[in-house]
Amino acid sequence: MAPTTIDLPAIKQRTWASDLSYTPTNIVSYNISIGVDGFHLSRCWEDHPSFHVLPTFASLAVVDMMGKITRSMPDFLPNFKSYNHVHGEHYLEQYQPFPVKFPGTTLRSTAQILDIVDRGKGVTVQIGITTFDKATGEKICYNEWTSFIRHVPGKGASRPPAAPAVKVPTRDADATASHKTTQTQSALYRATTAEWNPMHINPAHAKEGGFHAPILSGTCTVGMGVRHIIDTFVEGDVSRFKSVKLRLSAPVIIGENVQTEMWVVSTGAKEQSSNGVMRIVYRQVVKADELAGSTDKVVISNAVVELWDDKPAKSKI
Repeated sequence: MAPTTIDLPAIKQRTWASDLSYTPTNIVSYNISIGVDGFHLSRCWEDHPSFHVLPTFASLAVVDMMGKITRSMPDFLPNFKSYNHVHGEHYLEQYQPFPVKFPGTTLRSTAQILDIVDRGKGVTVQIGITTFDKATGEKICYNEWTSFIRHVPGKGASRPPAAPAVKVPTRDADATASHKTTQTQSALYRATTAEWNPMHINPAHAKEGGFHAPILSGTCTVGMGVRHIIDTFVEGDVSRFKSVKLRLSAPVIIGENVQTEMWVVSTGAKEQSSNGVMRIVYRQVVKADELAGSTDKVVISNAVVELWDDKPAKSKI
C-alpha cells in the first residue's frame, strides 16, 4: 500500500548496501569523460607509475547506490514519481585516493537517509553514503546526495532553517578554466557511470523533460569543476583533495562551454587557514554569449573545495 505521510523515524532506520567493482578500464574512461586529455599519461595509461583517478570517481559507487534507493522511494514517499526527482546538492569527502589495483578493486558502499525536509512544493531527501575498499576495509570516501523531489507532500518531514549561502568574492576570479562539452563526452560518461537517464543522450527524451537538447549529467559537471581546481591549485595531486560541497543550480545543455571560476578564500598567511586546509570558493558558469542573448547561467553554485596544504598520511578505519 502506498504511503500517505512521511514516517521519518522509520525511514531513518532503513539501510542499503551495494558492491561495485572497477578496473583500470573504468579509471581511464572516467577520467576522459570529465575532460582529461588522452596525452595526460598518469590518468590515461594504466602502466604509468603515477596512474590515478580523480576523486569524483566516487560517482560510480554513488550512482549505483542511488539507483537502489530511488527504486525503493515509492515504498516510503507519498506520490513519488521518478521523473520529479532531481539531484540538488552534493558533498564529497575523500579519506584516501581510490586504489589502483590489478586486475581491479571492489568497493562496498552503505547508505541511509539522514533527513527529509519539507520544501513546500516538494521535499529534499538527504542520503549519506560511505564507501570502503571491500578487500581491506579501508574507508575511501563519504558522500551526501541531496535530491529535490517535486509534488511529494511534506507531512511528517522536518523543517530545519535554510543553510547560509556561500558568498562569491566580488573581485575577479583568481583562476578560470573551461571545457567545451560534447555529445561524445556525455555518451562516454553514461557508459562509464551507468547513469542511464535517456535525457543525457536522446533529444526526444530531453524535449519531454523541457530541454531543447540533451543535458549533461550533473555529476559530470561536478567532476569537471573539481578537476579544474585540483589541476590549478595542487598540480593535479589528487591526494591533496579533502572535500567539495556544492549546489547543482541548472543543467548544462550538451554543446555548451562550461567555465569554472575559482577564488582562494584568504583566512591567513599564504591564503591558507590555520588547520592546514586551503579553501577554494568556486562556481561553474555557461557564459551569456553562448545562450543567444540570455544572461550568464550559473550551473554549479554555493560551492567550496577544501585542499590539504600537504599530502596527508593514509587513513585507516
